[in-house]
Amino acid sequence: MDKFKELAFGSRLKRLSDSFMRDGKRVYKDLHLDFEPTLMPVFKTIYDEKEISIGEIAKQLEISQPAVTQFVNNLLKRKLLKVLVNKKDKRIKKVALNNKGFKTIEKLQPIWVIFEEQLKDITTNKNLSFLEHLRLIEKKQKKYSIYNRVMDRLKKNIEIISYEEKYAHYFYNLNIEWLKKYFYVEDYDEKVLSNPKKYVLDPGGFIFFAKYNNEIVGVVSLINQKTFFELSKMAVSPKYQGLKIGQKLMDYSIDFAKKQGWKSITLYSSRKLIPAINLYKKIGFREIPVEENSHYERSDIKMILDL
Repeated sequence: MDKFKELAFGSRLKRLSDSFMRDGKRVYKDLHLDFEPTLMPVFKTIYDEKEISIGEIAKQLEISQPAVTQFVNNLLKRKLLKVLVNKKDKRIKKVALNNKGFKTIEKLQPIWVIFEEQLKDITTNKNLSFLEHLRLIEKKQKKYSIYNRVMDRLKKNIEIISYEEKYAHYFYNLNIEWLKKYFYVEDYDEKVLSNPKKYVLDPGGFIFFAKYNNEIVGVVSLINQKTFFELSKMAVSPKYQGLKIGQKLMDYSIDFAKKQGWKSITLYSSRKLIPAINLYKKIGFREIPVEENSHYERSDIKMILDL
């Protein structure tokens, strides 16, 4: 496209815009948010104005009323808005965010801040002609896309913290949710998850949580099994699996084990969890025989990582 210079100006702008939109969609999809980048201006305007008519939105954003109607209908379909009818004149209608809309925008606003930050970074280039500026933006987007920039920035908001009693229900709920999705809750699971102090902490084990935007979204434990430490009870909220929180919990646990001077850590798993097994192998875990009296019925593979 570059060789056509000004002749391809419009096409290049559209191509760049489409690239940014695709990246936005990928971010929302990975974060399990039912939202589209194109809805942001209308949704944010409704939030800012508390309640507003379609005509007023069109005037503020300087887009056609039919286009605004289409965006509003999309937001209504996602159940993010409510319609307010004027009591004196029922022909007059306004829209406002409902409870789901407010909860959604609470999740979106921190992401929008990062989008704005990264878009500002990728589009700030001094002392260039407009076409040179455009060429450099395209180059930056190709080398390190908005999607990767935003996701990498979001991952920095993940904090690993140690167990506190007030987080005990997260230890239980996150693991139960994972077990019910892939297997079933065994008696041993119920026992450990219901009383982490007795079965994990008191025998010399550890529990760590992943905290994202002040919300507990993942957990992992290192259980003292007398002759070895078991990496166990790792679960991540399905809403945040796109942030690779499981990988971060795994890396933190391995670093922690090394600092403790342990020679190895062990885990039990199931061969049906192919992506997980591949990840363990990539990290350096190797397969060892599973004992007959393993405390998990679902386990058909045991692995060890030498530290």
